[in-house]
Amino acid sequence: MRKLTPTLTQSGLLAVLLQRQRYKVIQLAQRRAHRKHVRVALWNTLACPYRALTTPTLAGDSAEPFVGTVLRRT
Repeated sequence: MRKLTPTLTQSGLLAVLLQRQRYKVIQLAQRRAHRKHVRVALWNTLACPYRALTTPTLAGDSAEPFVGTVLRRT
């Protein structure tokens, strides 16, 4: 009588392969999310001071009055 080789399901290999595949997909998603988080944090760290230096200020935004301004009372 011939000995039958077990199938992937019978040997449990299919479950192991699917589990490893699932683990790799989860790891990849976590790495992508982490990289995105680090990239955003770095960009904000570099961009905020630049924005503060290059943002135009309004004329009435200054605490000091304009030189030579005379208040008129009517």
